[in-house]
Amino acid sequence: MSAAELKNTKPKYPESINGTHCMGDHWTVCCPNRHLQFDRYQQTKEVVQVYYRGGIYRIFVCTNKCSKDLKTIAKNNPAQFKKLFIKSVKPNGDLILKHRDTGVVAQVAQKIDTYDNKSRKTKKQKGGYCRWLTTHTRHKHKRGCGHTMKHKRH
Repeated sequence: MSAAELKNTKPKYPESINGTHCMGDHWTVCCPNRHLQFDRYQQTKEVVQVYYRGGIYRIFVCTNKCSKDLKTIAKNNPAQFKKLFIKSVKPNGDLILKHRDTGVVAQVAQKIDTYDNKSRKTKKQKGGYCRWLTTHTRHKHKRGCGHTMKHKRH
């Protein structure tokens, strides 16, 4: 879409600049931090983990500057982070994030883990049991298994 078309048509529902609805990909399309352009939200490109009040949340952002802004606000001033970005909290612990300028729901931040405030060590993992992380043993591979470049067949 050209800039003239974007200016002329205001979206009925929140959309990104590319024209995709913010609900797409489980509410991970629109950035909650960046300013609007032609009444549309910025498209997300990268994922960051934000530490906020004992939980680690996965938030999708558009630029590196947005990720730094979100992380510093959540870490240094949680009350301001709540005022600017949090609309509500789901029963499973996920945060419903609103856009900082409009107040419209732009994203759902998934809670992936919890941590201790003093040591920043995680308390529990969300998800299944991972044997590789707990054993830390070196596995031997057969030649030609394709798993590592070292054992790849020539």
